[in-house]
Amino acid sequence: MTKFTTFFTENNIEIKNKKFLLAASGGPDSVALLKMLVNFLPNPSEQLIVAHLDHCLRDDSFLESQLLQRLTSALKVKLVEKKWPVELHPQAGVEAKAREYRYAFLAKVGRKYQTDYLLTAHHGDDLIENILLKFIRSGDVAEMNSLQIVGNLGSMKLLRPLVKYSKDELLKYDKDHHLDFIEDKTNFEDDTLRNRLRHHVVPLLKKETSHLVKNANHFSESVALLSKCQSDLFDSLPSPINFSKALRGKKEDIARLNTHEAAAFFDYLIYKKWHQRIHFDEIDLNKNVIFNKENFQLLFYQKYYYLINRNELAVIDPKRKLVKLNEKFSFNGKKYLITQDEKSQKLAGYFYGEKAKYLEVGSLPQGSTLKLATGKQTKAKKKFAENGIPLALRPYCLTVWQEKNPVYVESVYQNQEYNPNFVRYNVYIYP
Repeated sequence: MTKFTTFFTENNIEIKNKKFLLAASGGPDSVALLKMLVNFLPNPSEQLIVAHLDHCLRDDSFLESQLLQRLTSALKVKLVEKKWPVELHPQAGVEAKAREYRYAFLAKVGRKYQTDYLLTAHHGDDLIENILLKFIRSGDVAEMNSLQIVGNLGSMKLLRPLVKYSKDELLKYDKDHHLDFIEDKTNFEDDTLRNRLRHHVVPLLKKETSHLVKNANHFSESVALLSKCQSDLFDSLPSPINFSKALRGKKEDIARLNTHEAAAFFDYLIYKKWHQRIHFDEIDLNKNVIFNKENFQLLFYQKYYYLINRNELAVIDPKRKLVKLNEKFSFNGKKYLITQDEKSQKLAGYFYGEKAKYLEVGSLPQGSTLKLATGKQTKAKKKFAENGIPLALRPYCLTVWQEKNPVYVESVYQNQEYNPNFVRYNVYIYP
């Protein structure tokens, strides 16, 4: 059994009645993968679609299209092509934008033809380069393992069946099967870090061991296992909830974690929700302190912890505005509706007040007071503190006024005055 067929059995990839989408460039790797798939699939003409995006970054890129047209015609498989319009090319960050456009194209083709799998021709040398690149740039083990053998792209499974093959093995496969391919000339230049690693560092490492690709795969598999163990641990803890513009959880729920584990836990939460790699240092759960890292803020207040993405915080509008009952309105980036009726949406809270068609809403200014059932006043900051809401999030709690008096503060306060003529108002949040 070859490494190619072993990939499908080891990863329990079903073949029968499944459709495959191959991302092809016309290079030696994707050409080899195309031929392997045609030889492997029971009915390649019905099961396989080849997708090619011409990035239009080189004058001779049309040659790749011509090659793939000849090859797919000879192999009797469907080819879908598209060009990345030159006018959409950015001035900077071309590589990242090209990747984004390419995967959007592949996802669209996958949806149109209802393919089950997307295959790319990343191989063992790509894996080695990726590990070295991430080691140099961040040293983050999770990023060093970003080239996963099996992943997801939308509804499709993303497969990389060549990761255990070296570049030399694929070139030999092409030669043995008399396959034409086109080499991207920019791959031979030393203008990028990846190319410098490919041309100078990886060959030196291969001289030290003949098992470099095998070792890179072992590293990747080991990291994947450790990452799963970590994810299982963190997922076993009570999940934080969405609170205003933050994630909020109870400190007691993570009390079992030591300072290093707590830091990794918050890194994990950020990646899970916002898909950003952030690395906190040691985290002390026993202090009401604030940790800032890039655009994120982690703070502990009373019995809670809060994770805030500052990029998602809307600019606070100090002005109040009138809103009509039963009509949606926006407040600090969220949509609300106040009504006397019951709705199926998420209930943010309720209060009792005088019957009215319009209500005044906004942010509660610092120094405000709230009326108690006894008729006395209490400082609003005391109520915020009692409910564990830190200063940074208080302006994002919706406040409703009637007759210039606050009658509702989201998650904090509702009117405590009794009057038989009062009606109940329900406050709903909309996605």
